[in-house]
Amino acid sequence: MTMDLIDIVSSLEQNEELHLARLLVLLNAFMKKDASAVEGITKLAKLDFLLRYPSYFEAALEKRGVQRAKLQVSDFERKSIEATMVRYRFGPWDHRYRRFLNNLASRGFVTFKVEGRKISIDLTDSGVSIAETISRQTEFEQLVFRSSMLAKHLDLSATKLMNFIYDTFPELNSMQLNDEIDATGLIGEN
Repeated sequence: MTMDLIDIVSSLEQNEELHLARLLVLLNAFMKKDASAVEGITKLAKLDFLLRYPSYFEAALEKRGVQRAKLQVSDFERKSIEATMVRYRFGPWDHRYRRFLNNLASRGFVTFKVEGRKISIDLTDSGVSIAETISRQTEFEQLVFRSSMLAKHLDLSATKLMNFIYDTFPELNSMQLNDEIDATGLIGEN
């Protein structure tokens, strides 16, 4: 029995290992010697949104002054997404984040530091090792490149990043809570 396109897309959406790999690569790109890789799950969600939605990634970095040709987004990607997200209280969100992060923590790949309501996320030495192993695989080249571009051009505080996302993509403001974000919002604008 062969899988049709819908089955393939659905299976990728549900493949937790792919989500975990993407988060490890993203966190690795944001690693710092003297600060947490990512301060706040809200910030992680916004960065992950830009990785999952290539058209939004491209538009965000163009707004930050990066030339489109340097972003390596293919035409077919502008109309696609890696995995869906919804509009939630503070912007793009995946209700599985806490499960993903707890899964990474249970494997010894991340640690959390709680300060008030903010949860900072860091990779452990094992997390760095597995992220670097993933990063060397050719299937993840674009993800590694895009994560590094985000770290270079959008390493903002969670609040500043959230405001940047809402200012850059006002269509997200008008969505209802839990509405699925699709890739078509920017088609024709790029």
